[in-house]
Amino acid sequence: MKTIDKYLIHYGQEPTAIKLMPDFRAVFCEYLVGAKGVYLWVEQSPYTSRKAITRNFRVALPGRAVPESYEYIDSAVDPFGSRAHHVFQLPVQVKGQSRTSQPDFNQSIRAQAGIDAR
Repeated sequence: MKTIDKYLIHYGQEPTAIKLMPDFRAVFCEYLVGAKGVYLWVEQSPYTSRKAITRNFRVALPGRAVPESYEYIDSAVDPFGSRAHHVFQLPVQVKGQSRTSQPDFNQSIRAQAGIDAR
């Protein structure tokens, strides 16, 4: 059995942590005007907390740099605000470390802008 579920992805510097089933697959992202938010729709097995895994997602605006290790999922467009929102999945954390070595998000932005991070 499979279900389609939707999750709100919060804006800001902190990623949104979502508990999903291991077989989840992102279907698409959508900006809901009434809720003024970006939602991620996923296909997955029926949810059971014992088997759930945590995955982190982040919204970035066009032109905003994200680390290479972030995986692009989809884009959602606000039809009235003429703004796109791009959703990325962050690398899976293993024992306090990510599987790939990635700099802090803000350090990445500062480095690309040529700003001294000291």
